[in-house]
Amino acid sequence: MNSIGSKLKEARVARGLTQQQLAEGVASKGFVSLVERNLLNPSLPKLRLLADRLGRPLAYFVQDAPDQDVDYLRKTAELAIRAQEPDRALKVVKEAAGLPMTANERADLERLRGIALLALGRRAKALASLYGAAELAPPDDPELNARIFTELGAALGAGERFSASLETNLRALQWLDRSKHGDPDLRARLLTNLANDSFRLGDTAGAIEYLQQALAVATDAESLLRLANAHMGMGITARAAGNLTQAIAHCDRALIIHRRIGQPKIANQILHNLGEAYFAAGDLAQARRYQTECLERAGQFDDTGAVAAATTELARYALSEGKIGEVVRLARAGQAAAIRAQDHLYQAMALALEGCALEKQGHGRTADRLFRQAFALLLERQALAKMAELAAMYSKLLRERGRHEAALEFMRMAYERDFRRLDHTK
Repeated sequence: MNSIGSKLKEARVARGLTQQQLAEGVASKGFVSLVERNLLNPSLPKLRLLADRLGRPLAYFVQDAPDQDVDYLRKTAELAIRAQEPDRALKVVKEAAGLPMTANERADLERLRGIALLALGRRAKALASLYGAAELAPPDDPELNARIFTELGAALGAGERFSASLETNLRALQWLDRSKHGDPDLRARLLTNLANDSFRLGDTAGAIEYLQQALAVATDAESLLRLANAHMGMGITARAAGNLTQAIAHCDRALIIHRRIGQPKIANQILHNLGEAYFAAGDLAQARRYQTECLERAGQFDDTGAVAAATTELARYALSEGKIGEVVRLARAGQAAAIRAQDHLYQAMALALEGCALEKQGHGRTADRLFRQAFALLLERQALAKMAELAAMYSKLLRERGRHEAALEFMRMAYERDFRRLDHTK
């Protein structure tokens, strides 16, 4: 009765947890079952996380627990991040901080600290840790440098600094190309991130090229997560290019894979993208169904980004039906959610939709002010694709006012993706 399995089961039952609840994010229910029946020995990092969840020290389960081992603590922190427990990861990184270690180990710990901080929404501190990791990483370890710059690019992208993110991800790809055994999963992720940056900066053709490469790499690596992300990206770019049948097919494929591997927040993004694709195809009923499902699921998972996206799209649908009061209500709710999620792109879109609705109610000056706020948000982030979309919306508004020359100027800016004259356009 003193085995790891028996102790684990006893502690789990005392805590009132099922095998599934204990395993969540760390392993599978079957894994816990095998351990409890003494048919499998867990790795120390996995056992550490399970022990933490049970409120027990690792020493309760194993003798001579390696509390002062840097590699063990580093692997535990990485596993905690994958299990979506960033607070626990930071605690483990702090445990390792005072131990003697190599420059590679210290750089990797800073990388993990940055990932955990970003997951907690502490973006400035996350960037500081990741830049620190990049300074510490020895140049003779290209794969470590590739991982650090990949996370740095992701953090910059999350902060809507798309040009800086693109440059950083390209640097990560250069490091990965220098690695003898470049991780294909990391390469697929990098290519997908590069596609997202390119798309946000208005380079749809470049985004498609990166995504095609990502699909090929993810297929070869048999990485379901990266494969699903690449399909989702292809769905977005296909919709932007007007290939709506392809857009829906890619998003459907991504949704099937994500539901298999249990990624609820990313599944919400796919539902939202499916809604956008069906709306572009003229199927308003299907579009509303997907956005409503996205909104309901987002509430369950406290996914404020998805709330902002779905609410703003529902405001767009209401505008297409002439339901002006509903547009204002939904657009303002979308703005509030986007501010909480720090998503300035959806904040800008919600502002523009409210502006369109208020224009219909005869409040032209307020509509102009809202569009100016929206353009300022996007211009600061050089989000050219979204700026082109809003410029087309504003052009239509101006044309309906009879201001044909100004309307033509905004359509020209939207087509050319050149907004240098924006400040001079009334």
